[in-house]
Parts: sequence; C-alpha cells; structure tokens
Amino acid sequence: MKRLIFTASVALSLALVGCGGGAGGAAALPGAGGVHPTTDARVVITVPQRTGTAAGSRAPAYVSPSTQSLTVAIDGGAPTAQNLTPTSPNCSVGGPLSALTCTVPIAATAGSHTFTLSTYDALGGAGNKLSTNTVAQTIVANQTNSINVTLAGVPASLLVSPLGSGVGVSGSITSGLQLAGTLSVPFSVTTLDADGNFIIGPGAPTLAASITGASSGSGIAIAPNASNPNEFTVSAQTLGTGTLAVTATPIVAAAGAPLSANVPLTFVSLTTTVAGAAFSSGFVDGTGTTALFSGDSGIAYDSATGDLYVTDTSNCAFRSVSPGNGNANSGTVVTLAGSGPAGCGLADGTGTAARFNNPVGDAYDAANGYVYVTDLTNCAIRQVALGSGVAGSGTVVTVAGGGACGFADGTGPAAKFLNPAGIAYDPTNADLYVTDNANCTVRQIFPGNGTAGSAAVVTLAGSTTCGFTDGTGPAAQFKNPASIAYDPVNGDLYVTDNGNCAVRQVTPGNGVVNSGTVTTLAGSTCGIAPGTGASVKFGEASGIAYDSANGDFYITDYTNCVIWQMTPGNGTADSATATIVAGAGGACGWNDGIGAAVMFDRPDFLAYDPTNNALYITDAGNQLVRELQL
Repeated sequence: MKRLIFTASVALSLALVGCGGGAGGAAALPGAGGVHPTTDARVVITVPQRTGTAAGSRAPAYVSPSTQSLTVAIDGGAPTAQNLTPTSPNCSVGGPLSALTCTVPIAATAGSHTFTLSTYDALGGAGNKLSTNTVAQTIVANQTNSINVTLAGVPASLLVSPLGSGVGVSGSITSGLQLAGTLSVPFSVTTLDADGNFIIGPGAPTLAASITGASSGSGIAIAPNASNPNEFTVSAQTLGTGTLAVTATPIVAAAGAPLSANVPLTFVSLTTTVAGAAFSSGFVDGTGTTALFSGDSGIAYDSATGDLYVTDTSNCAFRSVSPGNGNANSGTVVTLAGSGPAGCGLADGTGTAARFNNPVGDAYDAANGYVYVTDLTNCAIRQVALGSGVAGSGTVVTVAGGGACGFADGTGPAAKFLNPAGIAYDPTNADLYVTDNANCTVRQIFPGNGTAGSAAVVTLAGSTTCGFTDGTGPAAQFKNPASIAYDPVNGDLYVTDNGNCAVRQVTPGNGVVNSGTVTTLAGSTCGIAPGTGASVKFGEASGIAYDSANGDFYITDYTNCVIWQMTPGNGTADSATATIVAGAGGACGWNDGIGAAVMFDRPDFLAYDPTNNALYITDAGNQLVRELQL
C-alpha cells in the first residue's frame, strides 16, 4: 500500500504550481505589489512537455496535445479561464524541453475552499471539456498560499480531503476518520506525484472508491460524483463503522503501478448549539445567541409542531424553542409562562401572571396538547395549556401538590411531594409518572379532568428510606431518582437513580399503590466506564429519553459531561449495555463538534425527536439548548 495523506485543513492553497515531469518547475510564489495575501493569490499551472520520453522516465507522455485551456472555479463560483499555450498571457517555457508554466492571479477569501479545475480543447475554457478535478484546500490569511499542480506525472500518494469547510469530520488516516452521524460528507480523492504536485487533467489516474466492512444496519455507502471523477460522497443511515477503500490506477503503464489505501471510518454523533449564549446567563427571548437562559433543566418535544418546551429553572419560567433549520444558533426562544427570576412563587394564571419556583422536569401530553411540569420548590405538579404559542400565552394550573412539601398520596393539594424532578407521560393510559427526588420514590399521577387540584397521586415504588435495593413497592430503594422515561412498547419505566449512579427499570404493575417492581439494569458504583450491567459506571445520571426508532435510551451524565446510549437488554438485572456517544468523560466545557470532540457542562435533561432522529439537550452549565444528531 502506498502512502495516503488526509487533510481537513492545510496551509496550501491557490498557487497551483507544477513540476511533475518537466524541468523548471516553479516554487511557491512570492507576494506581488497590489496583491493582498488575505484575499488574493496566484495560480500557477505546469504542463509537462508533450514529446515522447524514454522508458522509465518520470515524465510520461500522456498529456493530451489538444489541451488548450484550463478553468478554475472556487466553491462553485464563476470560473477563471487560462489559455495553456507558450504565447498565452501569463505563460512561459524555460527551454526547448522544459515544461510550460502559466500564472494567473485569482481572488479568494481566507478559509476552506473547494477548487474545481477543468481542461478544454479550445482556448478560453471553450470547446470540449476534457477533464474535471476537485482540490480542497484552505486559504491562510497573510501568507503566500500555494498548491502544486501538474497535468501529468507519476502518482506516488493519495490525498483524501473533505470538501467545503470540513465540518463534521475529524481524526486522521492513522487513527481513522470520524464523520458526523447521518450527514452526507463529500470528499475529493486526488493523486500526487513524488514532489507533492496534484495530478489533474486528462492524464490523471482513474479513481475508484468503495465501502467495505460496514457495520450491520449502519447503511454506510459511497456514491461518485457524475461530473467530477475524483469527487465522492460518503453517507450513513445511522451510527456505525466501515472502511473507505480507494484505488488510483494510472492510465498508462509508464506512470507506474496502481495505488491503494484503506481508511477506517466511524460515524459518530454531531452536536450543535440551538439557542443560548455559552457562559452567559439571563432572561431574554430571541434567536440563537440573543436568547438567554439561566439554569435550563427539563426539555420536552412536541410531536405536533416540532417545537421544544424548556423549564428555565432559575428564571422560574416555561419557554418554547423552535429549533429552526437545524443549523447552529437557529433556534427561536419565546417565554410562554412566568416572568423571570423576580417573579418566582406559586400562582396559577396565564403568561406573566403564572408563577413557578424552580421548575425542573416537563412532559408533553400529545392527546390534549398540554405540558406537565414538576415545580420543584413548590412541591407541585403543574399543567400548562400552550395557548397560541406566542409570548405569554401559556395558562398554568396546579393539578397536584402545592399545599405543602412532604410525602403523602392523595388528590390535588392533599398529595405531597418533596422536590419532584423528572416526569413522563404514558400515552396509553394518559397517566403521568414522577420521580420524587428527596422522597426517593416513583409516583403515579392520574391527571383527572385538568382542572386545579383534580389529579390523584399514588406511590408505585420506593419509600422515604433511601438506599439501593431492587424489589417491589416499599421494598425497593432509590437514592435521589432524577429523571424518568416511558417505554410504550412494553409499558415499563426507566429511571436515572442519581445518587446510586445507576439506571433502574420499573414495571408499574396494576397501577395501585406499591405495585411497581424495580430492577437495576446498569451501574452500581460511580465513575465513568462503558460496559454491561454492574460494570457500567455513570457519574450523576440525570436525564433519560426513549428512542422510538431502536428502543434504546439516551442518558445525560451531569458530572461526567457526556451523553450515554443504553440498550436495555432483556429487562433482567444487569442486562443493559451502555456506551458514550458524545463528549469526552470529565472534560467539561463548551464546544460543538462530533463524538468525543464535543463538550458539555452539566448536561441535564434531554428529549428525542423521531422526525429528525435527534436529541435535544439542556446544557445547564453552559445555559444552552443543544442538538445531538444521531
């Protein structure tokens, strides 16, 4: 296997300099008067001699004599044409047997660009198109930018480059490339000669690319670009692994043997920021970074509109987020109920008349269009009728609790909670399930008719004696359970048992008091370690969301600053397998990106969007709403 080079961003651009095969090859161009290196550069094209050469020479004679001109287009823009004859402007020949060198000024801004080079059999970029090749390079400000290019040469290595900005690609050839989720990533594959010159034109080697060893169900595939023979697009249907196999075959034997290389590929999750300004807290509606949160916690997905509902805990507010077009910072935030940190309290009402006191979890009721909120400090369960979706249109009613904090089953204010946190909606029975954090229990709520104080509460599992024990009813023990998710396929509940660093399954039983059976699926001691069952180590497992596409669950790890994927197994103790899909364990901060390159700071709750196969995450430490594309 020959040497293969990968670049996502290299400091070579725009001066297309050639020296393959002929004498007098040019070097990188110096700056010239009136040419600003931040925005301008010069293209130098070398055409090797067109006469026959002796066997074994490194100057194969396969440049088409009919090649008369070449065009260069940047990022699909208008092409710049250059004639390739000894008498053409900007061209010269160093001697009778020297290469033809042509120089042309061209403008490009600093940053990553795709350069498309086409050759023609007539002057001025006209006539028959003989070839098209793509080169991906980066313009570096305040430097002389150059790429060495020749229209013939002996291939010595292959260059694999993502086209455009390279967003969604990281890694290297030796360690393998990581690509973003289900995004399609275009690549160029270009051959270079022994001097590092790109070989383009009619004499460039024939390229072939394929995917081998794709993991089951990943759908990893590659497709060629019909108009550019060195351009390919790699895509996947879901996360997985495979190998990109590339072969370059010279069109004549004099140009050497075929080159081949294999590049390991891993499709991993892509995380972007939807709304909020990193490291900035406040209470402002707006789009992208103009919107401000303060300790955002719960998040729910509205299957009817695609909107998100966020409990802005420290602002004592309930807010909607329209995710926008999926690009970073495209989400628009509107406050539906509550009036900010100065308006914390307990009051039913509409818009700013409603008051919360540290709202945490929320769950969307698709049947009625309500959202239910756990109001932590008020020890209450609140119902929000969304209204028209404009600012101040949400109407809030207290359906259970709110009379006093404590522990008691009952209806309306007779029911007592102590720091209710997570909440999940059961669409089959229209019931709610709540993690009563400080009471170390899981409660079931029958919402009643939606009027104030109409919901009835029973305890399914756990008791106010906190601990770590599987069992049924009060025999089961939790330690500060945080979040809860409902599995509509088997009717089970899944709970992040925060204080025990574990994920528990609760089979609700017949819905009467103390009928829930608890089993520990993963985790036993705190830390960070992927694995199965008790070998898994979570930090503070916080939010949990069900993935209806594959039956898996996703978990936010508040202290390790990562997102986990958990496959439940067969439902028996210690049968679940957990792996990290985003973030680098213990490296907390803020950074959009893919896989382990992304950074969170205290990710709290999350919601699954089946339409876009994405997770939405409240990144509480960064005061953000993030999107993780699966």
